Amino acid sequence: MQAVYEYIQACDNVLIASPLYFSELTGPLLGVTSRLQTYYCARHFRQEKPILKPKKGAVILAGGDGSMQRAYETGCVLLRSMNARDIHPLVYTHHTNECPAIDDLQALAGVDQIAAFFNGR
Repeated sequence: MQAVYEYIQACDNVLIASPLYFSELTGPLLGVTSRLQTYYCARHFRQEKPILKPKKGAVILAGGDGSMQRAYETGCVLLRSMNARDIHPLVYTHHTNECPAIDDLQALAGVDQIAAFFNGR
């Protein structure tokens, strides 16, 4: 995790991408990101600013069914914990059981929009 913490300190942008499992981010992703609790503790208990550099954030989700909203909200909580002050609207591909993500033109356009957002365009 030390390498992850160092990366979070240095980066300008943070992207969370995940398939959906039961309308939520995956368990392994949540397991890793639960280690970001250290930032919450620093802010709320020690009155510190653990990450000074503001970031931009985005979430990309893929799922066969279920709701995207809960997973996006979880992603936004995680991004804000990493000092993402500007978060792009959700980009997702849905119903991947019927339509492969590679054929979802709206999702592909959304990925391009995230790239432009991260690059200041």
